[in-house]
Amino acid sequence: MKKLLKEFIYNTFLLTLGSSICAIAVNGFLIPHGFLSSGITGVALIIYYKLSLMSVGWLYLLINIPIFFIGWLFVGFRFIFYTVWGMILYSTMLHLLNFQIHITDNMLAAVVAGGLTGLGVAIMLRSYGSGGGSEILCVVMNKFFSITVGTAGIILNSMVILISALLFPAENVLYTLVYIVISTRVTDIVFYGLIKRKAALIISEEWKEIVHILTNIHKKGVTLINGYGGYQGNDKTIIYSVLNRKDIPAMKRVVMEIDPNAFIAIMGASDVVGVDVGNQPHW
Repeated sequence: MKKLLKEFIYNTFLLTLGSSICAIAVNGFLIPHGFLSSGITGVALIIYYKLSLMSVGWLYLLINIPIFFIGWLFVGFRFIFYTVWGMILYSTMLHLLNFQIHITDNMLAAVVAGGLTGLGVAIMLRSYGSGGGSEILCVVMNKFFSITVGTAGIILNSMVILISALLFPAENVLYTLVYIVISTRVTDIVFYGLIKRKAALIISEEWKEIVHILTNIHKKGVTLINGYGGYQGNDKTIIYSVLNRKDIPAMKRVVMEIDPNAFIAIMGASDVVGVDVGNQPHW
């Protein structure tokens, strides 16, 4: 019970922080400049600008109802539970953090709003849920088609932009497009941890000693791959390991001390699923 309570408090913190940042972007930058937004928030803003039926927070809440059923079917109860909670928090933040930030430059406003929204969404997605809306659909696309959260957002947001282009001035739509591109890019950068993981390929005649040091002393996981030299035509054993970026210098030092002639290739590994070094989502 204590563990569940601690888990709930931690996830509530992430959802509240992310929701607050997104709400500041909407109320502080988007609405004062007449910009639209991405996803369901964008749909809510379209209705808000054209009909003014109710506040953006209430519109966002109502539009999310059918989307929750999709998440329930394809993602799972825990994600939906925290997403409902996150949606309530986001709607609340839209009501409470209702102030404007006076920036006259439209481009600057679009850039800042995009950065804030991307950061807020990424923080929420690091929890067990999200703020609702298109994030649910993005998670479904990530789960079944391995499309990154940011890329899935671009696909969904393109449809919102097409609708907006028919209803609003082209200038506002173009600034909104800048906002969306920046927000999705920031989401990917923050969500996938600024690519803190690297994949290392090591080829050395002293591979046995290298493996022994890496696994027994440094406690790093490695995989051995059978290779064949294209030039000399002899068999090779390739050491493959995924490491946190901070561990790369130590790994290089170990390898070069054992075999100064070793070949090392370091590659980015932005999306990794694994217990120790994985950045897989918690959904």
